Amino acid sequence: MHQNFNIRFAEEKDTGLILQLIRELAEYERMLNELKADEDILRESLFDRKDAEVIIAEYDNKPVGYALFFHNFSTFLGKRGLYLEDIYIRPEYRGRGFGKKIFAFLANLAEERKCSRMEWMVLDWNKHSIDFYKSLGAIPLDEWTIFRLDQDALRKLADKSK
Repeated sequence: MHQNFNIRFAEEKDTGLILQLIRELAEYERMLNELKADEDILRESLFDRKDAEVIIAEYDNKPVGYALFFHNFSTFLGKRGLYLEDIYIRPEYRGRGFGKKIFAFLANLAEERKCSRMEWMVLDWNKHSIDFYKSLGAIPLDEWTIFRLDQDALRKLADKSK
């Protein structure tokens, strides 16, 4: 169907492209003001420390999207999972099945790595994505609430331990 479509693991030389795609995602999610990453931070995090992995989706040898993911762990299952931090397809390439191909690629990778599940978050206003995820068989976990300590809160709490 999409013989000119390819998914590949990102390499260090892709750092600028990854940042550009993250910037596009941040604009789409109306969160550009929260973007603090730069190429140096990404290079260190992704390729030196290997905190996360990135795949690049290409169509006709042009980047059309990406996914950034890492492993988490379920104590109840005693196995790791695959946590999808970002998935993004450029607007002009949406509706062609590329997102589904990325999810299938990640599901296959999760199976190969013996992951127990794959999880991600979605903004509650993003009905189009929610409907897409449900069409894949994903179920929303309405009984869970996400909590976050941002950098300032982390610093304050850490100071209390000294």
